[in-house]
Amino acid sequence: MTHKTILLYVICLLMPFAAEAQSFDALWATGSAVPEGSRQLTKRPDGQFRFAGALNEGELKIMTTETYQKGVTQFLKPQLVDSYLINKGINYVITSDETQPGWVVSFQEDTYRFLVDPVARKVTGELMLPWNEVFIAGSAFEGGANHVEWNRNGMLPFERDHDNPYVFSWTGWLGETGGVVEPGRFKLEGQMTWGPRELHPYVQDENLLTSTQMRQGGDDTKWHVYVEGVYHIVVDLFNETFSAELVTDSKMPQADGVDEMVAPRDEQTVAVYNMNGMQVQRLQKGINIVRTADGKVRKVLSK
Repeated sequence: MTHKTILLYVICLLMPFAAEAQSFDALWATGSAVPEGSRQLTKRPDGQFRFAGALNEGELKIMTTETYQKGVTQFLKPQLVDSYLINKGINYVITSDETQPGWVVSFQEDTYRFLVDPVARKVTGELMLPWNEVFIAGSAFEGGANHVEWNRNGMLPFERDHDNPYVFSWTGWLGETGGVVEPGRFKLEGQMTWGPRELHPYVQDENLLTSTQMRQGGDDTKWHVYVEGVYHIVVDLFNETFSAELVTDSKMPQADGVDEMVAPRDEQTVAVYNMNGMQVQRLQKGINIVRTADGKVRKVLSK
């Protein structure tokens, strides 16, 4: 075998790996299936692209420019003929030919999601169904962990939004509890056990106050609490978004004075906490911390 033949052989072996090193600045969905005509995909921190929204029956194409530009626009064409958008992962090839077929959307629905993976050169699609529950798990709150492991029975439930079944929220104290493993860390579970549904930040020890996107599955990364206090967390499962607000900047909510109150919480009450900063469903006997719709926090004595 000559040196030239060997070199050619090595190049052929490396070509598939070189092809995997593909990346895009932005991608758009277009075609008769897209109600808006063209819609930009969301680029995730890991370099993949996500679509979440309504689609009509028809054809969907994925392209590299917002509008078609001859000689510039590239299309991510399914490698297989008559490829349905709902799939477990179908490879795509790149083409500049706008007449090539796209992905088949066989019926109208509001909850389509698909993911473009430029490294694997695959498109994976699904209809997203709401989860029944979401829990916070970890060592960032009282009872969530001990010095050996996290306590799955100590997970705390989120509350589902009344208007959007994909949105869940939780309010409670978070911080670095002493004498536990991985102090100040947490992740989210879709059931009161470890997996199969788990939600993670893209980076280990990501600050929950600056985190905006989350992912399902993958590496077991966790959020980290750098400032102790009562937090309000909202997650959108459909769009995979995450937001956290620091309600107070210490374990004990700041409230001046004690107002006597015997009546149950009214419509202006957003959340009630005990003296440990943990959220409770109703006023407890003794002193409570109450946050109202106007953002104020006060101490309330219930007899």
